[in-house]
Amino acid sequence: MKKLMTMSAIAFLLAACGGDTLSKSQVQKAIKQQPVCLPFNLNVKDNNPGDMTQIGQPDILLLKRLPNGKRANLEAAEQMDILVNAGIYRQEKNVLVGEGEDTIRFLAYSLTDKGRETFVPTPNGNLLCVGNEAVERVNFFTEPTPANGITISQVSYEAKLVPERWAKKLLKSQPNIFDPKHTITKHATLVKTNDGWRDIKDLRGR
Repeated sequence: MKKLMTMSAIAFLLAACGGDTLSKSQVQKAIKQQPVCLPFNLNVKDNNPGDMTQIGQPDILLLKRLPNGKRANLEAAEQMDILVNAGIYRQEKNVLVGEGEDTIRFLAYSLTDKGRETFVPTPNGNLLCVGNEAVERVNFFTEPTPANGITISQVSYEAKLVPERWAKKLLKSQPNIFDPKHTITKHATLVKTNDGWRDIKDLRGR
C-alpha cells in the first residue's frame, strides 16, 4: 500500500509540473511581436500639392524654393531624408514649375520596392510600419481552463512600441503620435498546443 501511494504521489507531481501550467515567461514567449503601423503626415508649412504630403504616396513633391528664392519645407525635407537613407524612398531630380523669376522648385521623391513593403494600405490612407509591439509587462493571466476541447488562458499585458532604428528620429519629429514611455493595455487568448502555448490569433491565421 505504501509503495502504491508513493507511485501515485510521483504521478501527481509529474502531472502538476508538465501539463497545463502557465508562467509569465511562457506568456511573453507566446505573444509574438506585432508590427506597429501608424498614419504619418509630413510637417509641411507652405503651399504644397495637398495629396502629396502623406507619407506612403507613390510620388511626393515638396516645395523647395519659392519664386523669391526663399527655401521652404525644411522640416519635411529632413523627414524625407530619413526615409531616403532607410531605402524607403528614392530622391529624384528636382521638378521645376514655371520659367524665369517665377520658377518654383520642388524636391521629388518616389517610393521604392522596400518602401511598398513598409506601408499597409487602408481605406483612410497608407500606414507606415515603424517597428514592433513588445510585451513590456504581464498584468495577469487566468488559470488554464478546458473549453470546447482545448485549454485556454486569458491574458492582460502592457505593450510598448520598439521602433526600427531608422524610425526613431522620424517619430521624434511628431511626438504627438509616439511616446517611448507610453504603454497600451492589451488582451490575448492563449491556447495550449503540442508545441506549447500559442496566441489564438496565430491558430486562426490572424
